[in-house]
Amino acid sequence: MLKFVAVALLLTVFVAVGEQCCTPRQWESFVGIEETKAVAGKIQVTGSYAIESYDFDRKKIALVYPETGSRQVQDYGKGLLYMITGGQCYTNPWPYSMPRCIPDNATAIATFEMGGPDGLMVEQYDLSNFLPGFHGYMQFTMPGCLPVSQTQYYDSYVTIFGFTNITEGIRDPSVFDIPSPPCPRDMDNAVEPLLFRHVQP
Repeated sequence: MLKFVAVALLLTVFVAVGEQCCTPRQWESFVGIEETKAVAGKIQVTGSYAIESYDFDRKKIALVYPETGSRQVQDYGKGLLYMITGGQCYTNPWPYSMPRCIPDNATAIATFEMGGPDGLMVEQYDLSNFLPGFHGYMQFTMPGCLPVSQTQYYDSYVTIFGFTNITEGIRDPSVFDIPSPPCPRDMDNAVEPLLFRHVQP
């Protein structure tokens, strides 16, 4: 599940800057996560939550899971995803650009009002506009361009992310730190490739 969360964090929080819809350079959010999947012919639903920290200046996104003490760090400068849990560290390539703005080719596929008259206006976008090859959608408030939710569809499961309590700034920059050990140590700003451990879905 952490792997799917990482994809969501790559793409989801935006706020208007001038005429273009972009993120602040630093922000944090509470993220509720619900995963529905088929297991042995039965539907299984699990829920969790995390605290997300986005820092465009550091080129990093961190996700902290208070229930388990696990942490995930996307390092866009090195092109790596770190998963730190249970005293172990797993790494995976993360060959993406760090986004701040909704792509110009992203077209709203639906607009609706949550809560009725004077409620929250929401626009919904196809997820593939942000991450080619992925199926699902993303929802943002209009005006303001803040995230409401993101849904990702896979062969046998659906993952939904809900975003609340978004604030600007980073309260604790240490969430971006990579402990070495257990994580691979840096050598001339590159991580030793023989120490890679691939993230399991």
